[in-house]
Amino acid sequence: MSINFGEKIINYRRKNHITIKELAKRTNLSTAIISQLERGLGNPTLKVLSDLADELGVTLSELLREDIKNEALILRKEERIVSYYADGGVETMSNLLVDSPLHTSLDVQMLTLTPHRETRDGFMSHLEEESLYVLEGQVVIVFSEEEEYLLRTGDSVRIMPGRLHKLRNDYEQVAVCINMKCKVNY
Repeated sequence: MSINFGEKIINYRRKNHITIKELAKRTNLSTAIISQLERGLGNPTLKVLSDLADELGVTLSELLREDIKNEALILRKEERIVSYYADGGVETMSNLLVDSPLHTSLDVQMLTLTPHRETRDGFMSHLEEESLYVLEGQVVIVFSEEEEYLLRTGDSVRIMPGRLHKLRNDYEQVAVCINMKCKVNY
């Protein structure tokens, strides 16, 4: 989603009762550039954005901050992406938090692990840091063949980037976990 700061420019002009021509004069920008930006067109340089922010009396980050409607931050159950592993024993519900319209470095997933299953055939590791919270049941987090820890309902674990790990459900009850990752690159 592109950032539309054109409305901020329009609102500023209306509030201050100035024309595009007057704003152009104050900022040393052309009327064509300002008109394009107000319509969400063009590809302004950092200097252009900085000059506009100065005139509007806001920081550059405030000028670029997207105004997101609260309704757009709701993700309905039927909109979630659900993926299953081949054996049917693991269900991952991705995008537990809204990934659109925001570009975020936080990814929150719900993981359901049926009895006597594990998350993968082998160990996995990620570039990002992650944290796992056990919502229901029990799981064993396995860091290596010699290092395993039982996590019960309400327990959590922080998993550092690059650390090999997997989850296993050795029990008769379905385990439900919330997995949070802080992505490095988005």
